[in-house]
This record gives sequence, C-alpha cells and structure tokens, in this order.
Amino acid sequence: MNRAACLAVCLACSIFPLWIPPASAQQVVVYRCTDAAGNVTVQNDEPCPKGAREERKVIEPPPPLPVFEPPAAPETPSLYAPPVRIVQRPGAKAPEPQPPPGLFQCSTWDQLHYFTEKAEPQKHCAPLQVVGIDGVSRPEASACEMVADVCSAVPPERLCEAWQRRIDEAEFRWRFPGADADGSRRVEYERLKAIHAASSCAPAP
Repeated sequence: MNRAACLAVCLACSIFPLWIPPASAQQVVVYRCTDAAGNVTVQNDEPCPKGAREERKVIEPPPPLPVFEPPAAPETPSLYAPPVRIVQRPGAKAPEPQPPPGLFQCSTWDQLHYFTEKAEPQKHCAPLQVVGIDGVSRPEASACEMVADVCSAVPPERLCEAWQRRIDEAEFRWRFPGADADGSRRVEYERLKAIHAASSCAPAP
C-alpha cells in the first residue's frame, strides 16, 4: 500500500468508525503501523511487525439491533352473519287471517252471471236487429250496442261462498279441453286459490 492510500484509509478510520457485523460479539483491535520508511498500514486483530511503530485502538462492537417484529395485520370484519333466530314469546298469538278482498256479482245483457274484484262494470256488445229502409229485417247484417253489465257488491256474510264459487268457475275454465293454450287460465286459478287460502275463509287446519 502506498503512502497516499494509507493516509486515505487512516483518515477514513478516524472519521468513520469501522463497522462490525452484528454477528460478532467480540471487540475489534485496530493496529496502525508505521515502518522505518514512514509507510502506514492499518490492520485488524494482528499486531504490527517488529521494528514498526504501533498504535493500537480497541473498538467496541455496536449493540445488537432489536429483533424485527412485523406489525400486526388489522382485523378484517367477518362477512359471515350468524343466523337470526326469531323466538315467539310464550302466550303470543299468531295474527288472525283477514277476510278476502271484496267481490262484485255482475250480470250481462243476456243474463250471464260472474264474480269480479273490479268495482267498475264491464261492457259487452248486445246485438241489434237490423231493419232495411223497407222495414224488413235483414238477418244477414249485424250490429251491436255496448251495454254495461249490472253489478252489485257481495254482502260480507256471503263473501266466502262467493270466493269459492269464483275459484270453481276459474278451475272449470282452466281444465276445459283446449281452452288454456297459453297457460293464463291456470295462473288465474292459482292466484284466486292462494288468496282464498290466506284469508279467513280457509278451513281451519
């Protein structure tokens, strides 16, 4: 090592202490040796050779670093919701079923009767007799007049009976051969039956 390099090493050692790996728990002895020619060498844990001027410095090892502990992960809220259990209080009564919706009994111009939930009467075309200018009837011609049906509300005491009759009529129209091509009559029958079953008209279990 030349003189310039030795001076740089000594200067670095005087400014920046030598770092010792944390794995070593022993002291480090640094020897600064100057020979007869003035050359300076720096060495660890090895004394200077005979004839050289020796400067000795003991370096204490740095304290061990604390063990790294990763931060605890934040708790993630659980997406599982426990099942809700509904407990009925002893002695509590189940809600009483209510009467079915009101019905209207209607009659058409030709005395056909039916039940409906709609309060507004329907209209049907009543045929008219066509007469020529000579006063003679023309059976080959046809004409009709829109006539509103005559409707009246079903009394409360007859409401359950009227609903049962309406369900029976809906079932007949559904089961009539070839009359329920699109399935709409069956849907209507099941709707009426469900309303009746949930009402006070349904027989007690």
